[in-house]
Amino acid sequence: MTDLRTEWLFPDTVLLTARYHVDLYHHDLHAISGIPLPDRLGKAVTKRRAEFLAGRLLARQGQTALGCKPRTVPIAANRAPVWPDGITGSLTHAKSQCAALVSTNTDRTLGIDCEAIANGTSLTAIRSQTLTITDLGWISSPYEATCLFSAKETLFKALFPQVNRVFGFSAAELTAAIGPDTLSLQLTENLTDTLVAGTGFTITHRQWETHVLTWLAR
Repeated sequence: MTDLRTEWLFPDTVLLTARYHVDLYHHDLHAISGIPLPDRLGKAVTKRRAEFLAGRLLARQGQTALGCKPRTVPIAANRAPVWPDGITGSLTHAKSQCAALVSTNTDRTLGIDCEAIANGTSLTAIRSQTLTITDLGWISSPYEATCLFSAKETLFKALFPQVNRVFGFSAAELTAAIGPDTLSLQLTENLTDTLVAGTGFTITHRQWETHVLTWLAR
């Protein structure tokens, strides 16, 4: 990995971003780094293996930054990271960029997502498959469409540990135009007894070269 950056969101929570290089990946890196490749990824394509290694390297760097002895972050059957006791976080990767939120406050709600800014058929798919009619009324550019898609992915990652089931993109909508640094999502349906329709979330966003990065940390 290169271009590693560390940003403190809270005294107990760190945001890390970096670039990874699929063309430099080789299997021996797992032994060299001490991060084993899960059996379930044994037959995965090189891209998927590189993504996994990049994310776990960031998870380890985050634990170190927080003053913790780094421990393994396995992968669950649903592909979510399994954080060790006393640590929580969220990981993301997209076309050579990767990022992580890591915290020692296990009560925090954390989610992060990175997406290459869409165009062409990818942009059409985002607009038709992930955005509601209400959302589309607030969207005016490829960046904003990608940003909103990413924000919904961030929200899913953040809430999944509480909801413990898959929920769709229509479960949250924009409530206003996307701001320079944040956007506001509101649940459109009840996900749990406490995560009910009307509950609002503020998602932070940032353009990152040719990508958009979104996160929720509270």
